[in-house]
Amino acid sequence: MHKYFSEDELREVLGAYLEDNDRIDRRIEETYAMIRKSGKKSEQKNGRHKSPWRGIGITFGSVAAVLVLTFTFCAMNPVMAKEIPVLGGLFAKVADIFSFGQLPEAETTELYTVKGEEIPDGGAGDTAQGGGEELYRKTDKGVTVTLTEEYASNQAVFVGIRVENEAGFPKMMTMADGTQNLRFKTMEHYSFRTNDSEDYRYAERDVEGKFEDTNTFIGIMRIDYSEIDSDESKYQAALKEMEAQGKELPLTDENYADYMEKYEVPETFTMDWEVTQIVGYLADPTKPEGMKSGEELEQMTDEEWQAYMASLPAEWDAFPNRYENWWQDGSWKFEMTVTKKDDNARIIPVHETNADGIGLESLELSSVEMTMNVIEPAGTMVVAVALDADGNKLESGSANLDELAVEGHDISKVYIYLCDYDEYMDEIKGYGVPGNQMDRSFKEVLEERALFQTVVDTAK
Repeated sequence: MHKYFSEDELREVLGAYLEDNDRIDRRIEETYAMIRKSGKKSEQKNGRHKSPWRGIGITFGSVAAVLVLTFTFCAMNPVMAKEIPVLGGLFAKVADIFSFGQLPEAETTELYTVKGEEIPDGGAGDTAQGGGEELYRKTDKGVTVTLTEEYASNQAVFVGIRVENEAGFPKMMTMADGTQNLRFKTMEHYSFRTNDSEDYRYAERDVEGKFEDTNTFIGIMRIDYSEIDSDESKYQAALKEMEAQGKELPLTDENYADYMEKYEVPETFTMDWEVTQIVGYLADPTKPEGMKSGEELEQMTDEEWQAYMASLPAEWDAFPNRYENWWQDGSWKFEMTVTKKDDNARIIPVHETNADGIGLESLELSSVEMTMNVIEPAGTMVVAVALDADGNKLESGSANLDELAVEGHDISKVYIYLCDYDEYMDEIKGYGVPGNQMDRSFKEVLEERALFQTVVDTAK
C-alpha cells in the first residue's frame, strides 16, 4: 500500500521547499490530474506493507510515487558526520545531488571504467568483474546504457548508470535542487528468488542524477532489498485455489503476514535484468486542450469529475505519453554479481513498544542510510520521525519514508518518535519545516505529543 501526499505534506515530509515557478506549478496541477485519473480524489492513508504481488521494485508505480518522483529531493546538511572517500567516477559526479549523498569508495566495485569524460570502446574498459563491452555496455536504437560502478550495503544495491543518446535528448525537467531523473522499465531476475513461477518479472526503476550534456545522462539506480525479497508463492497458490472455487482471496494489513513470506537476501547473489524502455520527463510538459487545473478538479463533484475525465484523450491516461515524456523502447540486457560490502552495516535491535503495541523493532544502518523498522499494530497509522544527536531531522532518501539518508548527520545517538498520523499532519509537522518560526522546537513538540519515543545509542 502507498501513502499519498498533498503539496504541503511533500514540503514537510521530503524536508525541502518547492521553488515557486510556473513549471513547478504546472507539475503540481498535472500531478493532481493524475491522482484524479487513478480514482483517488482525496488523501489516503496506508500501512507500511508494499505490494509485492504487483511486481518487484515498482517503487514509483503509483500516483504517490509520481508525486515523489516529481519532488524527490532532501535538504541535507553539507557537513558530513564522517569523511567517506569517493571513487573518481560517476558516483562522485552525482554525489552532491543524489538523495543518499556520497557512496563509500572502499565498498564500491567498478563495472565499466570511466576515463575522464570518455568511456572506452572495450578492452581497456575491462574491470574486476570482467567488464568490458559484453557485460556492462549495451547499445540499441542509438541509445547506449553503461553500468559504471556498484555498491551493495545491507539494505540496497546502488548502480551507477550512464545513458548516451546519439540523437540527443530533449530538454528535461530539473528539480529545484538540480536533480534530474530517468525511469527504466525492466524485466528482472534474482538468483535467490527460487520460488518464482516465472524467470523474469516486470519492474520500474528510477535513476536519479543529471544530464551532463544534450546527449549524456548520468545517475544512480537504487534497488531496495525490501522490493525484491518478498516471496508471494504462498499467496499465489492460495489465490489459484480460491479462483478454482469461484471465490476471491482478500488481502489486508491484518492477514498480510499469513500469505507473504520473505527471502533471505544472501551476501552474494546474481541479478539479471533487461531494460525495455527508458523514459524521461520533459522540461516543458503540455496539456490536452481544455485541461483543467488541480484546484478546479478538487472542486468537482464525483459526477462532474467522471464526465470530465471521460472527455480527455485516452493517451493522457498512459505512461509514458507525448504530453509529458520522451521515451525510447529497446533491449539492454545485463548480468552482474552483487556482493554486500559495507563495514559499517549493522542491525541494532530495540524491541520496545508502548502499552498499545506501537514501537520500534530495530534500526538498520549502513554507511549512507538508516531504516526504522516500526512496529505498527493493525488498525493504527503512525508517522515515524528520527532526529540526530544534534536534534536535526533525518530526511527520507527514497519513496519509503522510513529509509533515511544519514549524510551530514551525527547519528551516534538518534531520537525516534512515533506519532499519530492525523495529529502529526494537522498539528505537529509544521514545527519540523525548516525556516518556520514557532514557539517551541520540533523536538520539544515531539517529546510532548509522540505516542512512542526512544533514544538509540548507535555508537555502542
